[in-house]
Amino acid sequence: MPSKAKASPTLAVEPAVATGAAGDAPVLGGLASAITLALTMFVEAVGYGVVAPTLPFLARSAGAGDAQIGFLVGLYAAVGLVAGIPFSVLANHFGRRALVLVGLGCLTLASVGFVLAPGYGWLVAARFTQGLGATAIWVGALTIAADLSPDASMGRSLSWITGAWSLGFVVGPALGGVGSVRFPFLVYAVLSAVALAAGLVALPETGRPGVRTTLGGVLRVLKHPAVLASAVATFALSFYYGTIEAFGPLLADQMSVSRIGIGLLFAVAGLPSIALPRFTGMLADRVGDTRLIIAGLVYAAALNAAFLPLVSALPLWAVFFLVGLVEVLIYVPAVALLNRGMARDDRVYATASHSYAFSSGFFLGPLIGGFLKPLGSYPLLFGALTAVLIGAIACLVAWRPRIEAV
Repeated sequence: MPSKAKASPTLAVEPAVATGAAGDAPVLGGLASAITLALTMFVEAVGYGVVAPTLPFLARSAGAGDAQIGFLVGLYAAVGLVAGIPFSVLANHFGRRALVLVGLGCLTLASVGFVLAPGYGWLVAARFTQGLGATAIWVGALTIAADLSPDASMGRSLSWITGAWSLGFVVGPALGGVGSVRFPFLVYAVLSAVALAAGLVALPETGRPGVRTTLGGVLRVLKHPAVLASAVATFALSFYYGTIEAFGPLLADQMSVSRIGIGLLFAVAGLPSIALPRFTGMLADRVGDTRLIIAGLVYAAALNAAFLPLVSALPLWAVFFLVGLVEVLIYVPAVALLNRGMARDDRVYATASHSYAFSSGFFLGPLIGGFLKPLGSYPLLFGALTAVLIGAIACLVAWRPRIEAV
């Protein structure tokens, strides 16, 4: 269906078809839209990563304990539990583009809030606003990217988005270790504002604003086997990384690692997701998303069970590099599985389910970790993480026949 441009650039995109012509399609709709989407995801990830060397220490200086630190870190994702589906409804009514622009505005405002926050309560308010922005960007930008990606090459195409996000995740922790604990947020406020300006100029609209939302339609999408499987994998991954981000810096601090050193460790963890997402996307297109996700979860469970012995046996940067491989093995195929074969108007709800899964995992991981760590220190904490990963493996193995039968 052709679309008429009004106040913003608009691309008419029909549901992707698995044909040989997919290889001739421009990546993410062309250079302008690809750069804008990549920049948007990069900026969101910088904000995600910059907190590891900053937020736990900001909270501690404000008098927060372990449970409060876990709550503050996880609050970013908890917002998505409330806003995911409502944002998808808004995206269908007003357009995906508007949602992304609102998200970038929220990130800019939250960054200023972190710079000026006088106490823990203000940190909570800024973190809540950051969570709103992140949820809006994930629902809007990921849906736009899927709309612009042919079905047959969904994994390869979306790997550019996950790669841009991963680059931001490397830059974020490195930036977080520079200067005072508030200075990185000042830099991030400027970066977010630049991305907002770029989005106003070049971000495309791929949806059909005004699409009617029904509860039955939303539930139909959420019950799809591939959507459920992607959600379980995303939950396990975000539960793991949320806990690592909240308490990994404190573990490194106990080992006398400086704040800038902690930032560099998390930057090292992001390197595999910069170098390998396209390869992983191609592998998912070839062997199947579900198989690759299961393999990634098995690797993550084994690595996590051996985490503390590895910390004693290997340089810390090598352990964090191994941790970084978890994301690229699970996340790229999980995103592809979510969108492959999904009708365009339904994708925004599928993406919202992804936001819910990520948010719930990233919230519950640090929150539960904040209660478990004082009871049994790090062995109990990593034992709980291993149990969550094993549970995800069991779900994916059980659901795989249903997914491949669709």
